[in-house]
Amino acid sequence: MKMFLMVYDTDFDEDVIATLKACRVTGYTKWDRVLGRGKKSDPKLDDAVWPGFNRAIAVVVEDEVEDELFNEMEKLSKKPGGTGFKVFELPVLRVI
Repeated sequence: MKMFLMVYDTDFDEDVIATLKACRVTGYTKWDRVLGRGKKSDPKLDDAVWPGFNRAIAVVVEDEVEDELFNEMEKLSKKPGGTGFKVFELPVLRVI
């Protein structure tokens, strides 16, 4: 099993949810207001100096879905005009 942690600009939200559905991912955890800064981006701190915020979703998928989901998210990250999209893939060793 793998966990994917996706942190993205709010503009990607509908596309991310649609992609999860298309890849048959039925469960996820979503954070609506994620603050921070990436290596290649301006801060998003939702204040007067650094307005805006990101969203994040974590999903755990079985091995059969892993490659399909990663490939679809990679395509989404290259969307024309799209910026602010990261996917982190992590091993899931145990689940309670």
